[in-house]
Amino acid sequence: MTLNAKPIFLWDNLLARPDAQLSATSSDPDHPVQYLADWREYLTWRAGSGAPQNIEVSFPEPKPARAMCIYNHNLSSVENVTLSGSNNGSDWDEILSVNPTSDDPILKLFNQVSYRYYRLAMGMSMVCEIGLLFLGDYLEFPGWTAAGIDPNQEDLILEKGKSEEGYLLGSVEKYRKRRIVLDFRYLSDSWVRNSFIPFWKSHLPRPFLFAWDHQNHSEETYLVEVARPELNLPYQPVYRSLRLELEGRV
Repeated sequence: MTLNAKPIFLWDNLLARPDAQLSATSSDPDHPVQYLADWREYLTWRAGSGAPQNIEVSFPEPKPARAMCIYNHNLSSVENVTLSGSNNGSDWDEILSVNPTSDDPILKLFNQVSYRYYRLAMGMSMVCEIGLLFLGDYLEFPGWTAAGIDPNQEDLILEKGKSEEGYLLGSVEKYRKRRIVLDFRYLSDSWVRNSFIPFWKSHLPRPFLFAWDHQNHSEETYLVEVARPELNLPYQPVYRSLRLELEGRV
């Protein structure tokens, strides 16, 4: 039996930093490259042509990264996707390379690197589209949830119609919502103060990416938000506990 990896939150996106300079080989005027760093999932970057594309981000000084995620994309027909780094914008070191086989999220963790320039290169013969490009750091929980995780849970949000007499006319599906409950019982005080609270204070109420098992089910990475952003971390009695409810569209 393969053991599940510990849950992670991908939230510290370098592309969203104030000093990040984003560019692309081409962009549809209605889908600019800046949308790659926007956490609103209905905004997407779209290439301006079907030629091979590069997306680049640069910084005044090197920035560390140890995770990449491409979310809400159509890259299943792309021959190759390569992430590279450089400190002068001319000489590039390959960080990772993938060959997408579906339009599911592409999540890759790697040993930490630090560069001034990062480039995502895509060889293609189609107009590609990406909703969110994440490159940066993540929060890993030190253990597993007490009650487990159901990664396939979903609620159907329906609009029901009735006649003036109250007869049911039918139901129309508006969208599907995912709810994931995280229940951690034995968190150390140092982890809470040094890892979780910085995430909470720096990023919420914005959405983030959640991977419940990045090793065995990396394609099941979800864009979520905290349903009730209320911080509650009681001692029991030495360790601390945490309960969060995450939700997002299916």
